[in-house]
Amino acid sequence: MSRPITILLVSNDPDLPTEWQAAEAALGSMRVITHFAENRRDAVKVATSRQPDIILLASGETDLGAFAAELRDAAPLAHLVGVLDRRQFESGDEESAFVVAATRAGVRDFVRRPLSSSELIGCFRRLDHGASGNGTSQPARAGRVVCFVSNKGGVGKTTLAVNVACELGRRAPGRVLLVDAALQLGLCATMLNLQPEVTVYDVVSQIDRLDGTLLRELTIPHESGIDLLAAPGDAVEAAAIDEESLSRILGVARLTYDYVIVDTFPMLDGIAIATFDRADEVWQVVAPTVPTVLGAERLLSLLEGVGVEQERQRILVNVSVPPHGGGLSARDVATRLNRQVDLVVPFCRGAVAACNTGRPIVLAERRWGGFRRSIGELATLVAEPAMHLPEVTG
Repeated sequence: MSRPITILLVSNDPDLPTEWQAAEAALGSMRVITHFAENRRDAVKVATSRQPDIILLASGETDLGAFAAELRDAAPLAHLVGVLDRRQFESGDEESAFVVAATRAGVRDFVRRPLSSSELIGCFRRLDHGASGNGTSQPARAGRVVCFVSNKGGVGKTTLAVNVACELGRRAPGRVLLVDAALQLGLCATMLNLQPEVTVYDVVSQIDRLDGTLLRELTIPHESGIDLLAAPGDAVEAAAIDEESLSRILGVARLTYDYVIVDTFPMLDGIAIATFDRADEVWQVVAPTVPTVLGAERLLSLLEGVGVEQERQRILVNVSVPPHGGGLSARDVATRLNRQVDLVVPFCRGAVAACNTGRPIVLAERRWGGFRRSIGELATLVAEPAMHLPEVTG
């Protein structure tokens, strides 16, 4: 599965963003999310909040070593790439000296102005090859971010997000974070029988000093082996959380945990889009009823419209009510959506009862029921490794 390449372009040259946009338009099917910063302070701020995959640094920057160190602290997984402009050097020796200093500062590759799509693609390929090589080119290993969405409530989305997180927690204790991003009406804590004293709001209140250690301190451990970052219990606090803060939290979470499972609210807003931008996969939960399937069809189009490509979308059919005459089959759903159904979760009365007791069914002793097996399959699918950078074509 691939996801967009997030790029931060740092330059005070007003012509460079226009040059970049022309080159970006010629990249073909590869999707790039670009942020711009004109100065050092803004660059560190954007790197911290957006956690880009690649940071492009114009060659006019002074004190490059210290600046690069700040950027590495702000976005540890980012690849630093220098943008060389011959007009800024009086001689070839001066340019060579800059390249040497930049390489020592951690700049891994260079592109030249005027920027071209072919040179950018070559750079992305080199970085991608290095990231999949012997593992020494990356300062850290990013975890996977997987979010669960639906076009309406009541289809079992939160139940599945909580259960798959707990199943992953059983397999990898201490390495799984469940984020309740249904900020106004989050139910993850209730389904885990937890009464959180800290929530996403407390993390946002300390966003300027957020790192992996602080994030773990502000989560709630659960017996399944997962940590929960709970939704606020107050609507006013929920309203104070913006997409930039949530993006920053998910960026830090990817560096701190192997798996980050995000439960979302069934509404397409800035918070949801920020989550999708960070996600390696987006699982849409669909109930096999005509109204829900028609809504899911519209949601698929909306997801693509906000940049969630088909290769990052997965379809999960959840039979959340007892089988009855006239119900839709998984094949019916796949035909209507014109998409492959990745998994079908059968109806389970125990799963409904577990919502009331606050003990996820994956923690029950009986492990071989259909629902329990399906959650195991879902956890295995979610845990599949993803490339840090998407495959580059063209």
